[in-house]
Formats: sequence, C-alpha cells, structure tokens
Amino acid sequence: MTTHHDIPTHLVTGFLGVGKTTTIRQLLALRPEGEHWAVLVNEFGEIGVDGGLLADTGVALEEIPGGCLCCVSAQMFTVGLNRLIRSQHPDRILIEPTGLGHPAEIIRTLTQPPYDGVLDLRATITVMDARHLSSPRHREHPNWNDQIALADVLLANKADLYSEADREALQAFVAAMPPPRPLVIETTQGRVESAWLDRPRLERGGALFPEARAFLSTGDQHDHAHDHDHGHDHAPHEHADEPVTIDTRGDGYVGRSWLLPEAQALDHAALEALVSGFTGERLKGLVRTDQGWQRINRVDDDGGLEAMETPAAGTRPRIEAILPETDARALDTLDHALQQARTGPQHTTQ
Repeated sequence: MTTHHDIPTHLVTGFLGVGKTTTIRQLLALRPEGEHWAVLVNEFGEIGVDGGLLADTGVALEEIPGGCLCCVSAQMFTVGLNRLIRSQHPDRILIEPTGLGHPAEIIRTLTQPPYDGVLDLRATITVMDARHLSSPRHREHPNWNDQIALADVLLANKADLYSEADREALQAFVAAMPPPRPLVIETTQGRVESAWLDRPRLERGGALFPEARAFLSTGDQHDHAHDHDHGHDHAPHEHADEPVTIDTRGDGYVGRSWLLPEAQALDHAALEALVSGFTGERLKGLVRTDQGWQRINRVDDDGGLEAMETPAAGTRPRIEAILPETDARALDTLDHALQQARTGPQHTTQ
C-alpha cells in the first residue's frame, strides 16, 4: 500500500447505545485546524445511520454496513480502510465498530501487514454506561466484556444519570480488572480531552486477554449467527423512490433498517408516539417530518426526537431499530407504526 506512514489511528468502541457516535463528534470538534481526519463507521444494520449523523462534521467518512467486523464484513473493512487511506491521506483515523463487534480481530488486523507500516494504532477508547453493570444482559454478553477488557481509555458516559450505587459498582468493577488497567473517566455527552488520543496502547504482552487469545488463535468462539434476511437487494439507492427494509440478525439481537424515499416526510406527532413507545435496545435515525428534520436517538427507554439542520441534498431518511432476538415480533409492530407515520411525499425543502 503506497501512502505516508504512521497515521495515528484509534478504535472508538462500546456496546449498543452508550454514545459512541456522540463521542466521535466530540473528538472531531477537537481536531487541530489544518488537520484532515477520517472516520470509518461499521454498523449492525445496513443503511448507515451513524454515518448520516456524522455527515455534517466536515471529515472524510467511509461506511461499512452489515454488522460485526470480525466476520461477515472483514473484507469490506479492509477495502473501505484502503480506500480511505489512499483517497484521503488522512492525518488521523477514527474507527467506530458496531456495538456488537469484537475489537480483538480489528486490533490484530491493524497491527499486522500491510497496516503495521502504515498505521500507528494508539489508545482504544471504549465507551460504557456504568448502569449496565447491574444488567445481566450486558454483564453476561461476551462482546460487552471483550470491548471493556481491551480498553486503553474507558469512558463511563452518561455519568449525570448514575446513582451512588452505579458509581460504587463502577469503582469495584475497575478495581477487579487485571492490570494493566485503562484510564477510567466519568463523562457526560461523550465529552473527551485531546490528550487521551495521544495515550499509547496498553502493553498486554501481545496476548490482549485470555478470551481474546482463544478468539485470535482459533477464530471467533462466540455464536455469530449472522443471518442477513434481506427483503431487498444490496443497492437500495438505485430505487430512491421506494422504501427499503433490511433485516439483520446476530449475537442474540435482531435489527431492522428502513431507508425511506428522499422526498418522504413523516407525521411528527405520529413519529413522536412511535419513538416514545419503543422499548427495544436501540432506535436511531435521521428523518424528515412535517416539522423539519429530526434525529432519533432512543436507548433503553430513554431519549427521543431532536431537531437537526437540514442535511445535504440527496440524503434519504433512515431509521434503525435493534431489539433482543426474543422480541423479534415487535419489528412488525414497528413496521405498522412507521406506515401510520408516513404522509404523502413532500417536495418542498423543510
């Protein structure tokens, strides 16, 4: 690969809904004037909601849909990363893997040929929500544990929502981590400091940690049943006047992505009811309504709609829902609610 060497590179990882995209936006706000940064985004779904939420940051963006980078998207990951390096010549790269991804394989890829002579992989920033420490669904999920075990900087985000019990649980959890321990910071709204980007990766003896050792030596030991049930083809932008629905399944979760026609507006009140009634793991999106463009950001029964600036021309409204596999039937209820929220196509700029 012909490019300049030693591009500082960081993983920004963490489980579903902890605030990775918000953290990346905060990091991008710190970039020095004159530096050209790039972001590589991988999502569990297929339509790039996070990429849309980062589109106004003024940085080069490469999106890889389709879930975990350690299996189905591995080849797409290297192709996307190569394209980003060759076409953009970035001064720094931020990589956001899916919240259901295993970071060990990405770290291995980035520290071996051909990337070991091109990239300078620095601190992995793992974003977590300390309230999840009391949730067996998180504590028992191998990817949740793996992401935290590989952190060089551990951001306990949404700290303004923590109880004293949450803080005590966080302190006990960190104290029980084997050395070398990450830098641990409580933060809100994904707030970060530029100095954290200059921290090196922790020396883990090349082994990362025991579970990752097994993962890297034998392949993924966890159940990655990525059955991608596609109701449409993989080129939704070719049919811009028709809605596209794509399902994704893996790691005990199901996802459904809706890509709406560019001119499609939703009834704001109906959309608000849909969002506030959502009780799954994660609901996110950027959509056009009869009251202007809105971001959707709902996690664990918290969050809702937020007004946003009108995106670039050609942006198609999109929504993604992620639920535990046991709640898969709720996707059909969402389909119906979304259909109720659709109004006629609006051809005027909101």
